[in-house]
Amino acid sequence: MQDSENNNKKEYVSGRRRRFLWGMLALVLFGAILYSASIVGDYAEENDIENLDEAKDYFVTVLKKDIAIFPEGEAPEEEKNDAEKEEKSINLLKAPLLLNCSVEDGKAIVKEPFEVAKNKVTDAVFELGSHGKTLYSLGFSSKENNVFCRGTLKEGEKKIFVYYCEKI
Repeated sequence: MQDSENNNKKEYVSGRRRRFLWGMLALVLFGAILYSASIVGDYAEENDIENLDEAKDYFVTVLKKDIAIFPEGEAPEEEKNDAEKEEKSINLLKAPLLLNCSVEDGKAIVKEPFEVAKNKVTDAVFELGSHGKTLYSLGFSSKENNVFCRGTLKEGEKKIFVYYCEKI
């Protein structure tokens, strides 16, 4: 008699557990649907989209980034490279440069020419901003207008650390 009562209690508990898990699954699915609808709605509102194909493309890219449910290997190489180029520009420096400079009136004037991807950069001037004792570049100018670089240096130093250059 006691065995049948224990079995009934176990069945009751396992049934309640199963219903609870199904309820939680339904709640998670509902949340996922609301999340995806809000992403598509925000995108459509920001870009005045009436065509759902554009929203679908945006939604798929957000899902790939947020959830990463799609393996990287399925997309063709050309699509991957195009997407990477759109998202960020290419740093032409293979290794950062440490260049001699002088700091005058919020500008770092590089004393020596340097080469970036077969482009010789001369008379480089970095416009500087500061954060504490760290000076960082806000703008860049040189005789060659087709290259833009970024750099940083510590207050009182005579060398600028150039970590990024791109073609414009």
